[in-house]
Amino acid sequence: MDLQLIKTFLEVSATGSFGAAAGRLFVTQSAVSLRILRLEDQLGRPLFERTKAGVVLTPAGREFRGFATMILRNWEQARREPQGPARA
Repeated sequence: MDLQLIKTFLEVSATGSFGAAAGRLFVTQSAVSLRILRLEDQLGRPLFERTKAGVVLTPAGREFRGFATMILRNWEQARREPQGPARA
């Protein structure tokens, strides 16, 4: 799974807007939309309901948000953990 997809999902979830998430991620709104579509395709379910006022999480999106947060937290922890002795 692509961590950029997860980061994008969490930004859209936090802002309630593809456009606002795009601004925070320094990418275009179409890039955010494509990333969310790719993630929804991988998971086999919609994560957001799109409305004129923005987006809201579906039940599947609310459930996935906890997993997404955990995945990123675990990834960051794994990057910080010692990797053993340095190679010469």
